[in-house]
Amino acid sequence: MKEQLAALSRLASLRSTKVQQMLGRVTYQQNLCQRYRNNIIGLNRLCSFTVPMTTPLQRNNQQQYKATLHKMVELQQRELALAEENLARIQVELMAAMRSEKIVAHVIDAKMAQWQQQLNQQEQKIQDGLAAQSWWRAQG
Repeated sequence: MKEQLAALSRLASLRSTKVQQMLGRVTYQQNLCQRYRNNIIGLNRLCSFTVPMTTPLQRNNQQQYKATLHKMVELQQRELALAEENLARIQVELMAAMRSEKIVAHVIDAKMAQWQQQLNQQEQKIQDGLAAQSWWRAQG
């Protein structure tokens, strides 16, 4: 029984480590998504900024500048969508890892209870044997 509990404890430790790693990945991915959102907000602010244009060259430069900014916004939006999909996948994996960790914890608890019951039964047998010896000696 001790060997089973030791093996289960090692398994629980491995699963706990996996959950911690997955939590780190989720946090990283959430931060990545937030960076993309912040980039999109900043780029949109730059797109809305205008200054008075007096020459056709200035107007052309501003149009090219804004077109480039819009392309960058689109790129950041695509990257955000991919990052959010990845985050959702990682969160599903995290939930599975957490369930797996809980299952092992419940198995360990059940094995510990079973082992404790066996120890209690052994102790009761010893106590019954001692009581029988005492009774036998008292009779003789």
